Amino acid sequence: MTQSSMSYYKSRIILLEKETEKLKRRFKFLFFARIGFFLMFLTSLVLFTTRPEAAWLVVLSIISLLIFLRAVVVDLKLVKQQKLLSNRLLVNQRELRVLSYDFADMDEGEDLSSINPHLAGDFDLFGSHSLFQYLNRTITKEGRRKLGEWLCHWSKKEEEILQRQQAVRELSMKSEFLENFQAFGLLNKEVGDEQQKLIKWLNEPESGVKKLRWLLGLYPAGLLVWVGLTIFSVLPASSLWLLVGIGWWLSTRKSKQVQIAHNSLGKSASIFRLYERLLIQIENEDFDASFLKHQKEKLLWNPKKGASFSLKIFFRLLERFDYRHNMIAASILNLLSLFDLQILYRLEKWKEKHRELVPRWLESLNTFDAMIGFARFDFNNQEHVVFPEIATGEFSINAKALGHPLIPHEERVCNDLDMQGQPRILVVTGANMAGKSTFLRTLAVNLILAMNGAPALARSMRFTPCDILSSINIRDSLSHKASYFYAELTRIREIIDHVQSNPKTLVVLDEILRGTNTKDKQAGSIGLLEKMMGLNAVVVIATHDLMIGELEQKYPSVVMNHCFEVELSGDELVFDYKLKNGVSKKLNASFLMKKMGVI
Repeated sequence: MTQSSMSYYKSRIILLEKETEKLKRRFKFLFFARIGFFLMFLTSLVLFTTRPEAAWLVVLSIISLLIFLRAVVVDLKLVKQQKLLSNRLLVNQRELRVLSYDFADMDEGEDLSSINPHLAGDFDLFGSHSLFQYLNRTITKEGRRKLGEWLCHWSKKEEEILQRQQAVRELSMKSEFLENFQAFGLLNKEVGDEQQKLIKWLNEPESGVKKLRWLLGLYPAGLLVWVGLTIFSVLPASSLWLLVGIGWWLSTRKSKQVQIAHNSLGKSASIFRLYERLLIQIENEDFDASFLKHQKEKLLWNPKKGASFSLKIFFRLLERFDYRHNMIAASILNLLSLFDLQILYRLEKWKEKHRELVPRWLESLNTFDAMIGFARFDFNNQEHVVFPEIATGEFSINAKALGHPLIPHEERVCNDLDMQGQPRILVVTGANMAGKSTFLRTLAVNLILAMNGAPALARSMRFTPCDILSSINIRDSLSHKASYFYAELTRIREIIDHVQSNPKTLVVLDEILRGTNTKDKQAGSIGLLEKMMGLNAVVVIATHDLMIGELEQKYPSVVMNHCFEVELSGDELVFDYKLKNGVSKKLNASFLMKKMGVI
């Protein structure tokens, strides 16, 4: 737990709670003010009926009414302020809980594991108490998807990683920006596929309503003139039915296109209002990092007006489009002004102008949305993380005090690691529950964070950007009639094929070939590692098989042995979870089985 970030969130909570109390007092004052001035308005009117010569009562009633209406407007504004203030308070309270590793109520992202099932399953990237759940602060569905994709597929380009490091570092220092972005996001949480619907609508053919644009201006004016002529008895009143018929005919001509557009965009106004608010936050913020500047520049398509201005026009059109849900209002509006066609015409003008721009805006918004989580991770763990250096030349992973970000600081045991050159095989042996699997996950998770431009949980780290392929949690398949052993061999074949064409790959293996007998398992494991050496691969393998550790004697320049040991203290096993040089000398399976009464 980081004390500085904890102090920050606590101080913000205290400040926001004070502002909340201040706002409550204003609400109370406005409540009585509204009642007082409304009563004054009624009283002055009643008195005026009994004293019509007292003109000052009329003035008093008008002033009272105006003050009352002003108080109502101010009250509505305060309601919005209160909601945003409440969300800002919620953001800080949630971050404070995350510092204590209480994030069970946050999105697990289980559905995103299909992006890279092997990586996701082997390193707990998604699901309960996963890396995604710990990092995710996204608001938009596409931002959520983007974060999931980043955790499964990352950049190996040094320049891009360094640019993103600069971006994450800068964002993490913009606490007010992060708070406001998240707070506005809580006002309208996106639940549908609004972005996909919008992109689909942008690419749909025009409805042809533009051909009627001269009628759209002529019809309301003609109706007004016709009504005037009817009032002055120039035309008979019954002639209005002719104009109504023309209006009905024009509306029904494009009713199908109107319905298609409304089906695509209807009920989405509040979400596009959310996008506008989020884009305003980005447009109004100054950034130094080139990555963030580039994302912001995508929004500034006009020297005077940004994307938020255009989205504001769009969501207001959608708000009016939703008047169609009220049949009576829609009928009257269509009769008076061909309202549906007017809105459709304006929407298609907006589409024509912004068709090429909107995807860029959404991409920028989703990128900022996804990066918030990395920025929060940096800020929340600032005393325990470091932005890694990128190694050039031979393959290298060097880390001091490397720890798993999902293990609380009080319980976390960090280890050093130094792997240089290719081929390189790191054999990790040790007893059950000694820490082998956790070490594999620690290494992979920190590399994934590092290649996304986020800090690693370490005192120092230097690494070569690489692919990560693993074989840890293999499952058999009844539906495909594949045994566990066959499924594992299939996975290993995939890894070999990948390494052959992608030399910068880290292969992570945990207790492989469990689906066969001990002799075959040992021979197969040694054979696989020797094949990996021939492919110039970098492999980290955890195993109980101490014979595999003997490979170091045969290939001293390639194989290195590390281990996790266990000590017996009285009738208890003691684990220190510290990575040591050499092959493990102590096993604990029989001891545990006896202790639990299994044997």
